[in-house]
Amino acid sequence: MTAALTGSHGEQLLRDGTEIDLPGLEDALTGDPLFRAVSPEGLLVLTVAGAQLPARMLEQVYRFRLVQYLQRGWVDAAVVAARGLRTEPYDEFALRDFHTLVVERSTGLLRGYGTLAAARDHSPTPLGDLGHRPFVIERDYALSLADHLGPQTSSALVWEGKRLVRDYAMPRSQAAVTVPWWVYLAWAAGCLKVLDSDPNAAVVGDGKLEGAINQLRLLGFAARTLLDTTPVPPDPADLYAPMWDQEERSYPFILTDEGALRPTLEYLRELLGSGQQGSVRTRLVDFLEART
Repeated sequence: MTAALTGSHGEQLLRDGTEIDLPGLEDALTGDPLFRAVSPEGLLVLTVAGAQLPARMLEQVYRFRLVQYLQRGWVDAAVVAARGLRTEPYDEFALRDFHTLVVERSTGLLRGYGTLAAARDHSPTPLGDLGHRPFVIERDYALSLADHLGPQTSSALVWEGKRLVRDYAMPRSQAAVTVPWWVYLAWAAGCLKVLDSDPNAAVVGDGKLEGAINQLRLLGFAARTLLDTTPVPPDPADLYAPMWDQEERSYPFILTDEGALRPTLEYLRELLGSGQQGSVRTRLVDFLEART
């Protein structure tokens, strides 16, 4: 972390963020969620568009995002304090994005999160058009998705995955073991909807080769990693500059579906719903190997 979390602002923010809850979440939703499940451990798992959440709950979601990154040292605490941030900055595009939420039914506490972000173009725009507003990975790696997905591909067909996390402060339990898998499952259900919409659709993002990218392949995604890219050096004053100060670097990826995604997600949902203990990863590896 680039600055110690000392001082009243940082201390209060972390205290407030240890128990971020969304009481009455289901009753407060507008319309049906894209994904819904209840786990044997009592977790409510939803994927919803930001516009389906009341404004107060969307604000809590972005408070959770900021606190989780603070706890991991992935945002600059000094910048947070200087700007007096109480939530991660967000705008009207958060209403378009899909948010995956894993909540304890008994307490309402938010325990896991992921997002699938829509393009920031105000209307569908070809990726090769000068008016296209770059995705985060285009900005962070100085790359053009038009070179990889085609200049005429509409930005509306491309979504960006990010922020897949479990609550840093969640006590050890069987529920804590399953939270990341429920996040991946519910988030990937959103990806499947995107990829089913058009043959040219894709999900993009970045991650570590032995971390998120390997995990995504286990879920059944066809993952193309752009290994010949180098991240743009961050501005030291950037809120997210500490994310780039890690031993293992991240790489951009492009996710598509070559037929393994749907059956793998169906298997994972059945597995998580069974309440069986043991390694989910091992079972996924065995499942994928059996299919090939």
